[in-house]
Amino acid sequence: MLSGIAVIGTDEPAQRAHVPALCLLAASLELPGATAHMGALPAVEFLPLDFAAAAAVEQAASSGLDWWHAHAVYATAAAGEAESLLLTATPDTYAGTGVWAVDIGKP
Repeated sequence: MLSGIAVIGTDEPAQRAHVPALCLLAASLELPGATAHMGALPAVEFLPLDFAAAAAVEQAASSGLDWWHAHAVYATAAAGEAESLLLTATPDTYAGTGVWAVDIGKP
């Protein structure tokens, strides 16, 4: 589903899909070729793992959240917008994290 959303190009950064680097890595480990596929989509921004993100991911991961989920939570929370959504095939994973996770179904 994300591919269907992200294939529509937009110049508005707020309307683009933002993919945390660790989520891209996790997807590629599960679905080989996911990195190349996502990189070819016109409406996708990739969010780096900078120091602030790494510190937040470390803290969340030490509390039991997987590292790729922790990066998604950080990126969503850091967006600071009330309408920021976390699109995921595993919304239950994000229960209690304070982010709004929307189920996009299994790939």
